[in-house]
Amino acid sequence: MFAYAGAYGKLCNHGSEKRPARHAGGILMKGSEQTYPVEAKDMSVLITLLIVGLVIVYLRSNRRARLTWLGNLDLPGQWASQRNDGVLSLSGKLDAGQYQWRMGTQVDQGSWQYRGSTLTLSGGERREFQVQYFQPGVISLTDQNGSAELFHKQTTNVVQLGKR
Repeated sequence: MFAYAGAYGKLCNHGSEKRPARHAGGILMKGSEQTYPVEAKDMSVLITLLIVGLVIVYLRSNRRARLTWLGNLDLPGQWASQRNDGVLSLSGKLDAGQYQWRMGTQVDQGSWQYRGSTLTLSGGERREFQVQYFQPGVISLTDQNGSAELFHKQTTNVVQLGKR
């Protein structure tokens, strides 16, 4: 008689228990019970799937948070400058669209885009501003020279309807 390591690391005598038989597919049979050994490649696949799932959950929550932030910022609309008589009109989606900036008799128009905390106006010339949100309807635009300008959103009784 000799001893061997059985299921779960138990030492067994050859005569007292039947040795488990290994069948196709990695299934170990012991009497009527079936056990499935966890192999290293199975664990690596399981860990990879877990990591992929966590990344997907992270990206979705990040996207939701960004959409909430853009909804609170509510950039599309007319913004009146506190410093001068300029009016910045942004139209389109929450993060991009068309703009028109009127300062006195000068008018600049083109496309705008908001990424991170930077508002980019691409029209007659390309200008970038850092956006600071103070409260609903009040933002500050700081240009590359560090000059800041406060804008207040003009309220209207016109409600924009979504596209069908």
